[in-house]
Amino acid sequence: MNIRTRVRAAVPVAAALGATVALAACGSSSSDTQTAGAAGKVTNITVGTSGQLSNVDVYLGISQGTFSKAGLKVTTQTLSAGSNAIPQLLKGTMHFATVDLATAIAAEQQHVGITAVAPNNVGVPGDTGYAGVIASPKSGIKTLADLEGKSVQVNQLNGTAEILVKATMAKAGLDPSKVRFVEIPPPQALAALQAGRVDAAVLSEPIVTAARAAGMKYIVNPEKDTIPNLPAFVFVASKAYADKHPDVVKAFTNSVLAANKQANANPELARQTAAKSTEVPAALLSKVTFPKFGEQALTAEQVKAYSDLLKSNGGQTG
Repeated sequence: MNIRTRVRAAVPVAAALGATVALAACGSSSSDTQTAGAAGKVTNITVGTSGQLSNVDVYLGISQGTFSKAGLKVTTQTLSAGSNAIPQLLKGTMHFATVDLATAIAAEQQHVGITAVAPNNVGVPGDTGYAGVIASPKSGIKTLADLEGKSVQVNQLNGTAEILVKATMAKAGLDPSKVRFVEIPPPQALAALQAGRVDAAVLSEPIVTAARAAGMKYIVNPEKDTIPNLPAFVFVASKAYADKHPDVVKAFTNSVLAANKQANANPELARQTAAKSTEVPAALLSKVTFPKFGEQALTAEQVKAYSDLLKSNGGQTG
């Protein structure tokens, strides 16, 4: 991510984001969504996505007509990083995009003019999840405690992945300062494990499944004891757009929540959608663990809890 600033004022950030959450939450029912579409007005919106499993909810909402029923015609645009959407959101060439919550908090701190409107993925509370700390069989790592004295790949030093590992270890009474974190892009992480450049890696699907198929060991779900059911990724819009088009934001938020519920309730439909909207090989797609999508409107309390976790573990947002 391009925005790199330390979390400082958790309460003001939560309050600022909470103001737009309240806007998006008002009238968050399926009947409201359908009523918006019944007026006969169609609004074209562009949504920035990752093109990965984490954005299956958007593509499912499109294919199932959830957005169109709300009077929205969605065009997707694939982003290499969520923060790359921010200039386009501010210019008005993109209307909504998914970013990690840390980036949304950083943008709010820097008064960039971006605000969160709906949840995307939330932390998975199970023993295994969409993300995982994966260890090489040559590393000798069999449990979380074995990470002490070892090297662990993360996508960004002091970023969310590192913070979740530190927080997980601290909660277990371990010393995360004994871990050497190494910044390596996720597409190169499995090769780094196989080559012995690192002992373990913090990965997400479908790389988790690919790594396990290659003989790597799943050690821990870093979301289980840190951000279970808290938004990890959110949909954001520019404040200017949200203020000018509250009806569109409301329709978009309601549509996302409806699509998220459907994705969680119907895993097979989610897989079928992913087969058409992602480049994940079919052999992997049949085995991957899908993300959990947020079914409730964002709250200031959720944002504060996430912000406090980052701050208490020396985190850097973005």
